Amino acid sequence: MGAGASLLFAPAVGAVVETNSARQPSPETHRQMPLELAQQQYCPDRAGGMPMVDFFETDNFWIYICEGDGLYYHGVEKGPNGGYITIPAYVEEGTGYVAENGIYTYIVNGASLSIYEGNTLLQEDWVY
Repeated sequence: MGAGASLLFAPAVGAVVETNSARQPSPETHRQMPLELAQQQYCPDRAGGMPMVDFFETDNFWIYICEGDGLYYHGVEKGPNGGYITIPAYVEEGTGYVAENGIYTYIVNGASLSIYEGNTLLQEDWVY
């Protein structure tokens, strides 16, 4: 995992950040969870259970774009100790979904997830 991966979970005011507790799902359940939720068209309960407008997967993350009183980026780090973050997002024409968390910016589209600290690209994961 690159240095940027853990930065996905850098907290900011208004962000919801949690890590998995000792109660871990089995690997089979953990792998199936995003597909099941994607088929239901709703974001995970921990993201407010809002309607899902888009879903992306990379080698390191599952990203849900949820819609409530606006758009929200809900990023889930894969792995047994992965955490998650839910922060407001918006659509930038020609770029994709953009979410800002303090000095960190997350941009996701059909091609990639890019994580920036200021103007510096920390990590880029290809979407599949």
